[in-house]
Amino acid sequence: MNADSSQAAIDTKPQLRWWDLLRPIMALVAPCWASCYPPLFSACKPQIFTVTGTIICSINSKVKLCIQEDVDSFPLIILDLPINTSELAGLMQCGTARIVLQCDLGLDRSNEPFLSAATWAMHCNGQKMGYAMRREVTGKDTLLLGTMRTISAGAGILPGKECGLGQCKYLRGQFEKVVASNYSEAYHLIDPSGCLGQELSIFFLGI
Repeated sequence: MNADSSQAAIDTKPQLRWWDLLRPIMALVAPCWASCYPPLFSACKPQIFTVTGTIICSINSKVKLCIQEDVDSFPLIILDLPINTSELAGLMQCGTARIVLQCDLGLDRSNEPFLSAATWAMHCNGQKMGYAMRREVTGKDTLLLGTMRTISAGAGILPGKECGLGQCKYLRGQFEKVVASNYSEAYHLIDPSGCLGQELSIFFLGI
């Protein structure tokens, strides 16, 4: 084997390892790039849906993330995020937020729904934030979501007597849901009018 062949063999191994690590992310962001470069991504056909996402920031408690198929449906998932309202505001003040939530699949979860994982390691804009906890829907959650049924998109404040959680702020919008595999999903905030002034993407990854 000549020197050039040896060098190529050496260089290929780390590239393959990096691609294995990046594959879930690439599969999720490819639909966004495909609109600009369709010839490059003509073979990429992930499943794409539209869902409703709500971020709830109540006083004296952690931020909650709720995802529903629509405003009238039962939540697909509710997470207590490991950050409070002021921390979330700091992360989103630049107008762009990328939240990555990772769960450990393990052998005992192979037959369970992907989003049923109880614990998710959270990173936002490259910063490790802690662990988000999935929980069951409570009566207060049902009351709050019922109060917001007429709101399809927007941001505002709900008085405590209406939401049952004390005064809370919310950000709600339609999200493009991209399912790249059984263990990788992305949710991209749709804001065609620019009224929310926020770019937000949430990635769920099983590792």
